[in-house]
Amino acid sequence: MRTDNDNSAPYRPSSGLYNDVTRAPCYKTKMAATLPVEVIAHVMRFLSVGDRKASALVNRQWYEASLDPALQTNTVFHLLTPFTSGSTVQKFGLRKSPNLILNDMDGSSRSKEVVKKACQHLGQHLQSLSLKGSDITEGTFMVIIPHCCNLRKLDLSLCNSLFLSGNLLRKPNDFQAAEKSLVNVRELNLGSLRHLSDCVFNRLVTVMPNVEKLSLSGCTISYEFSPYDKESKTRASTSVLTFVNIKAFLERQGKKLTSLNLSKTGLPGSSLRELAMVSGLAIRELNIAGNRDLNDDDILALVKQQNGLTSLDVAMCGELTSQTVLHIQTYVPQIQYLNFSKCRRMRDSAASKLYTLPDLQYINFAECPQISSKALVSGLSSKPMLHLASVCLAHCTLVRDEFVETLGKAVPHLKELDLTSCLAITDRSMHAIAAFLPELKRLSVAWCKNVTDYGILGLEKPSEEVGSSRLCELNGGRFSRNFGTIGFFSPPSAADMTVCKITQEEALVVLAQHDAGKPTGLQHLARLRVLDLSTCQQLSDLGITCAIRFRELVCLRLNMCTGVTDQSLVAIATNVPSLEELSISQCHQVTDDGVTKVVKRLQRLTFLDISCNDKLTNCTLASISQYCHCLQKLDVSLCSQMSHDALDKLQCHLPHLVSLQSRLV
Repeated sequence: MRTDNDNSAPYRPSSGLYNDVTRAPCYKTKMAATLPVEVIAHVMRFLSVGDRKASALVNRQWYEASLDPALQTNTVFHLLTPFTSGSTVQKFGLRKSPNLILNDMDGSSRSKEVVKKACQHLGQHLQSLSLKGSDITEGTFMVIIPHCCNLRKLDLSLCNSLFLSGNLLRKPNDFQAAEKSLVNVRELNLGSLRHLSDCVFNRLVTVMPNVEKLSLSGCTISYEFSPYDKESKTRASTSVLTFVNIKAFLERQGKKLTSLNLSKTGLPGSSLRELAMVSGLAIRELNIAGNRDLNDDDILALVKQQNGLTSLDVAMCGELTSQTVLHIQTYVPQIQYLNFSKCRRMRDSAASKLYTLPDLQYINFAECPQISSKALVSGLSSKPMLHLASVCLAHCTLVRDEFVETLGKAVPHLKELDLTSCLAITDRSMHAIAAFLPELKRLSVAWCKNVTDYGILGLEKPSEEVGSSRLCELNGGRFSRNFGTIGFFSPPSAADMTVCKITQEEALVVLAQHDAGKPTGLQHLARLRVLDLSTCQQLSDLGITCAIRFRELVCLRLNMCTGVTDQSLVAIATNVPSLEELSISQCHQVTDDGVTKVVKRLQRLTFLDISCNDKLTNCTLASISQYCHCLQKLDVSLCSQMSHDALDKLQCHLPHLVSLQSRLV
């Protein structure tokens, strides 16, 4: 069993309480014990989930404060039924968490009993229940449902065993029990179900008459059911899910339904037009991603009829062109969410008029290679974009530094920026991001190979002439402040002779500015929580040591950063205390000593990727086994020095490890 923060949870500042409390003097511990529970619970509202979990370990009083229902609103319980005991489940009632995910559930009597107890203790507080991917049976499902009278969200995606027989809710007693318990459900997810039929679908939506959000993503839908049977349009199928039946449901539920997900269902254009014209239907959120047959005229017919749309996802619809964007601008200017990922026929005209969408919050042009910087500058800076919070331009190879600089000045409140594989991005962009986007929480510059230490540190890179005259100062000297001693690098290799590296003196200046409260470079992004620097091969230990100093960073990816050594890992372990996800795949200089220091210090790690590192041995696995008690996912693929016996021991010591990737070990 584990708890996670919900994706929609608001950002909360943290003080690194875990590290401070464990070293607190005795009098401070006594003072903490005398605080009223109500005061402690109020303080915990301002902590991140990781700090809140750590603070609950201070003493019994702090643990009780952490159970305050107000703190459980955005907490999700992942219950791994094969590894959960009855005594653990009995304590669920104290937490009163409204969100529960049941994983790895099978048809065994033990799983059935654990699930029953969990729903008994959480049932009256439960508002969201996910059975995604579980091998749940109809009997177990009917044991769970009567205890969940206040459910508002139900996820049955990938539960193919539940729908295999086609008899779900067929018995009158089961139907009545479900009708009584599920009347408050507002969100229903039936995605990726191979055996969903019209009859079962109709029973489900009948017992949940107030559904507002429906997902049928990845379901097999028959658009021409029994073409030789004239009565097929009025009869529900017992074997397949038909478009005619879905349309009939929309005609009944149209006034209540606000969100519909038909992605990856092979939806043809004619069917989309029929749905758009359903009387009374007023969809606000529509996902039709992955339906490759849709064209611009289909989208035009949609937006003309459904002019209340605020969210539209048409990713991977390869026939759509820039004309689609013009239709959206004309008929639904109030749109807030747009996803055109992998719509490769999009051109500059699709981006140059974005300023006509004043309420736009999220825009995704990933893998639209014909979108240029000039068009993006025009689209996002011609008028103030007051609500824009997220921009994704991954694999847009025509994006240049000029756009990033303009974006930073035009949208200073941006929260998320993805520039993955924007190969023309250089240190100028990094300087602009650090200077103009202080509220940024997620940043990806993976595969931007022109980003160097000077970029992430906010320093001006010297000219090539100066750089060639300073080769003797290459990397200055390996140093570590507050966590090690100063040493020196070996002479530069031939591959390094064309790269001007930061010197020790420049790095000391950056650290001095950080200590003075005037950080430069990436350090200026104090709210950053996710950072991806994968394949930025010009980064070195000095750059990472001085720039990666975030108290709130949760996820860090340094895959294929060949300049990363144990010194970088030691610095990360010291300067990023809240880290929960770390990826250092193909960092070939990393050794057992560096990884050991990381896992010893960062005991909140839930995800660790150390694959393709030949210098790592069984000693690394022993350290992980000893210190990573919260670890849920581990990737050690292609680590040739590790053995299967050591992996078996690791799994015995970490029973809550959900995923272990060990290919070719």
